[in-house]
Amino acid sequence: MAKHATRYNYADKYTEDSLIDYLYKCENFILVRHPEDIVRSFGAVATPTLDETCLPSQLEIFMLHAPYRYGTTNRETKKLQLPTVENRKEKPPMPVVLSEDLRDNPEGTLRALCKAVNIDFKPEMLKWKAGPRPEIDGCWAPWWYKTTHESTCFAPPRQDKPPPPPLSEDLQALVDECMPYYQFLKSHAMKPEVIERRGEDDGRNDAATTSQTLATTHAGTHAYAADPRNDSVLIGMRDGVTDTFSLVPRKDAKVSVFDSGFVLGDGVWEGIRLHDGVLMYVDEHVKRLYQGAKAIDMEIGVTQAGLIKMMYETVDANQMKSGVHIRLMVTRGLKSTPYQNPTFTVGKPTIVIAAEHKAAAEAPKVRGMRLMTTHVRRGAPDVQDPAWNSHSKLNCVAACIQANKAGVDESLMLDPHGFVATCNSVHFFIVVDGVVLTSRRKYILHGITRDNVMRIARGTLGLEVREDDFTLTAVYSAEECFVTGTFAGVLPVREVDGRQIGDGKRGPVVKRLQEAYVREVNAVASRGRRRA
Repeated sequence: MAKHATRYNYADKYTEDSLIDYLYKCENFILVRHPEDIVRSFGAVATPTLDETCLPSQLEIFMLHAPYRYGTTNRETKKLQLPTVENRKEKPPMPVVLSEDLRDNPEGTLRALCKAVNIDFKPEMLKWKAGPRPEIDGCWAPWWYKTTHESTCFAPPRQDKPPPPPLSEDLQALVDECMPYYQFLKSHAMKPEVIERRGEDDGRNDAATTSQTLATTHAGTHAYAADPRNDSVLIGMRDGVTDTFSLVPRKDAKVSVFDSGFVLGDGVWEGIRLHDGVLMYVDEHVKRLYQGAKAIDMEIGVTQAGLIKMMYETVDANQMKSGVHIRLMVTRGLKSTPYQNPTFTVGKPTIVIAAEHKAAAEAPKVRGMRLMTTHVRRGAPDVQDPAWNSHSKLNCVAACIQANKAGVDESLMLDPHGFVATCNSVHFFIVVDGVVLTSRRKYILHGITRDNVMRIARGTLGLEVREDDFTLTAVYSAEECFVTGTFAGVLPVREVDGRQIGDGKRGPVVKRLQEAYVREVNAVASRGRRRA
């Protein structure tokens, strides 16, 4: 459609004006695919050309529709006439939708598109009946629409498919020729809405209903599939006043509104995975928890071995084995009145062990993350030590919110001097000339998965690993980027601040690290539980 719509004789200004008027009378949008996807798809049937990709025509239509945003050229003086604010409000540019956004976050993308074209979003837009649609398919349907006709809804790409073969030199040259058109349109693409899906409201308004919240496609580094077993899990709780540990049904698990964690965010926490019945790297996690508690002068009131025993009691009571994530939370305890001074605390700290069936989504491990650099900086240790894994995480939450608003997976945070520090919930690495590079430890949480991945990279894979200062310039030109975290392990990064990293796909170093990390986790689990 795009390449045919622009085949008018623009020497006749009335023809051009007529096309512009036609575009304004309709509610239009432009769907843009990555050039490599277009070339591979087209090349399976016929030899593609730049014109056949439609990208130049899409750009032409976009610019025809956007004179009131970017200005118009006076035909007589040849000078640019800048638009007024009223012009821009009256006639916004044609919406641009990226096919990858539609694939990765269909509901959020369609909701944003519906707003842009002034129609109501309907849930039935997300599904359809299988089979051809002769009234709209067009003459090319037999060649390209087979899988579309077989589908009934939006679905992520299959992860069991082998990687595609390298493009020929001619096709790669065509992809390179297409990229300027694609990058311009991509820079004007809509940001999908962030969708939080919940289960059907049965009126209970309790923790079981709340637990039906699904991970969204923009949960990024912590994406997971909801598991109905979580509605009935038992939560381990140590009451600091009575000093008793009990297992409480999820819907009944509560702390006081006077608890230090609720009043002030005063406490420390850890995230731990359970694999084959073993708490992964539990000694390291608990050691970090106690270091943070010591730093904030909080005596937990139970030994490290005793705390580990509580966690195992919790997962065993829930008959959990693998694909489990534990949130271990320790707050300073109950307050006699809502005030910050720790001397107003009654009894020992509150301990909560929330174990959930929560397996990390597989697609992000191959597809990769999209990051943006946030204005929120990591602070110096004399402000609030970033080595504390504290409940008061508003610094990171603010960065996370900015990523949500921008429609990306995570925020990349700089240190006070402008060097790359970390992400809002995971640690960040780049690969330059085959060397794995990550930030110094001065402004980051001392990550356990981060340390393990560096050890594996050096010892198992024989890679050179450095901790050093580096800037965003190094990030943009890196061969590969990746992030590490307890929940998902190692995840590739395909884009930072709109810049494609490498070829935009999971690189060989990341793939080797992922495979080696999985082998390491299996080996640790095979050694069984530590003895108290």
